[in-house]
Amino acid sequence: MTYLDHIGVNVKDLETSISFYKGIFNWEEKTRFEIGEAKIAVFDIGKGLLEIVQRPDSPDSPPSGNRSHIAIHVDDFAEKVKKLEGMKLELRKVTLADGAHIAFFKDPDDHTIEIMEKGLSITD
Repeated sequence: MTYLDHIGVNVKDLETSISFYKGIFNWEEKTRFEIGEAKIAVFDIGKGLLEIVQRPDSPDSPPSGNRSHIAIHVDDFAEKVKKLEGMKLELRKVTLADGAHIAFFKDPDDHTIEIMEKGLSITD
């Protein structure tokens, strides 16, 4: 069977990013390890893993014009939005045609994170 195992994201400061993601999503950190000069932490995010990687040569920001993002379904959308607003994060809130809500914000390394009230609901 083929499936998505993990998403890897380069970060400038591993501890800052661990604190950020734990603080917002309360994800469980599964493991931490090093490969050469890379420091890596892995979170269980439900149906997959998020691997955050700090390398000495990690870029200061994502590439210019980057349209990629990490989208996360949350059961408590309104509470998450309030939490993010309390953290003084800039949010771009969108109401979709079906009335569902999504919101976008940036992590400490300027990666775009999307939270979703409903998932994509794509089935076979």
